[in-house]
Amino acid sequence: MDFRKGTSNEELPLVTIGMSSYNYSAYILHALNSLLGQTYSNIELIIIDDCSQDNSAAIIHEWIDTNNINCTFIIHDVNCGITKTSNELVKLAKGKYISLFASDDIMLPEKIERQVQLLEAAGEEYGMCYAIAETMNEDGNKTGYYNEVQPHYEGDMLEYFVHGWLTFATPTSLIRMSVYHSIGFYDERMLLEDYDFWIRLFARYKAKYCEYPSIIYRVKKQSAVFDNWNKNNNERYYYDRILSNFKVLPYIKENVKLKEHLQSKISQYLKALEAGRSKYVRQLIKYLLKHGYFRIPVKVILSNFYHLNRSR
Repeated sequence: MDFRKGTSNEELPLVTIGMSSYNYSAYILHALNSLLGQTYSNIELIIIDDCSQDNSAAIIHEWIDTNNINCTFIIHDVNCGITKTSNELVKLAKGKYISLFASDDIMLPEKIERQVQLLEAAGEEYGMCYAIAETMNEDGNKTGYYNEVQPHYEGDMLEYFVHGWLTFATPTSLIRMSVYHSIGFYDERMLLEDYDFWIRLFARYKAKYCEYPSIIYRVKKQSAVFDNWNKNNNERYYYDRILSNFKVLPYIKENVKLKEHLQSKISQYLKALEAGRSKYVRQLIKYLLKHGYFRIPVKVILSNFYHLNRSR
């Protein structure tokens, strides 16, 4: 059922737009209104306000009433964070595809229509479609394109992503819902969930590129997510990357160099954590041993583990 009309178009696959809201009352009305202009006519809308401390929830309520919107609107009593909120949106979604959208960006009119066409034509082996994005500053002034000079890769993307040759604004993506049933949801152990999710997706699925700039992405001077990241310094970066890289190793069958690269990174990050006497070392060693990872000789791992226990 389309959220604007209350009617269904069974000729088109249902698409879910999952919108997360948190303390963006200055921007949220622009974001919501951009959804009204989508040219695609079979969209389910789910909005979750993650316990905003400003009047974001009130603005959403008024927008729903004013525009006679048919949607699911949930207000959290406590702040859950972007990863848990994203998982909730995905679990509630009924669409064949989902577009996760932030309340400070603007969605351009043909985003859903063009990306659905590409994925429908590509077939099930293609798990997502991404696009270039326009950017704007906090005042809404256009600031060019996001990674405009980057090559636009399609097909098997894992190697490009792992080496950092592929970067894209996450909100430009349209994801096939069956992907979540195959690779799982966003890992709530991660401080920043994006890398972990995308590396798992690209290990199992191909991707399409859409030349239409699908969103206007707001680049802010400060972000609550990155403030949290900075407080944790490199420890959480290494911790997250070790877990993420390890999880995709079983799916790399033919690209030996890529597998060795990821294994080398795991060793590098473990050594960096050990050098800093991180609290995560013992936890990670136990996890890797339990799950059969022997890139580092077992005797060395156990020796380091014993040393850390003795020195604390």
